[in-house]
Amino acid sequence: MTSNLQDRKPTQVGFRSFFKVNLYFVIFIMFAVASFIWYATAIVVSMNPEGERTPIAFTSKVGDVWNIRFTHSVEKTPWEEFFTVNGVNDLTMTHTRFESLGWGYPYSPSDGKFSQTGDGKFQLVMNRPYKQVDLRIAEQAMPCIVHYNDVYDLCALFEHGTLVQVKAEYRWQFWQRKYGF
Repeated sequence: MTSNLQDRKPTQVGFRSFFKVNLYFVIFIMFAVASFIWYATAIVVSMNPEGERTPIAFTSKVGDVWNIRFTHSVEKTPWEEFFTVNGVNDLTMTHTRFESLGWGYPYSPSDGKFSQTGDGKFQLVMNRPYKQVDLRIAEQAMPCIVHYNDVYDLCALFEHGTLVQVKAEYRWQFWQRKYGF
């Protein structure tokens, strides 16, 4: 009887890992956890209504600009307030654009730098810091939040008279408020 003796190849010699499949699984889990942490710590601008109403949010980042557009209650003309996201709980109202000086705004140089734009509107640069922006929804004002091409009609989302807190926060903080955990 001849024996079939062959040398084992180096890949067949020594330690044979039963971890080979488990190692891929561990790497996959680590990648999934890292991706989840990255996603959960992204900044969002959230609109948080009072009471039991459902909050909504849009993804943002440091340096992102969004604005509140509404009709002024006295002048009945469009008004826009522009905000820049500086970080969590850190917004800056950079400037305001409006069409009419009928009620006398701005009152003094301390209100900000006043100018007229090329399209005939007026602009007031003020750079005021905010942790959050609180606004009460009124159908007469028709408030909207505009972020790039997305328009959030606050009258359609929340009922008349609702107090809405707008703030920049981490996505996990928004989830905590929205889902209650």
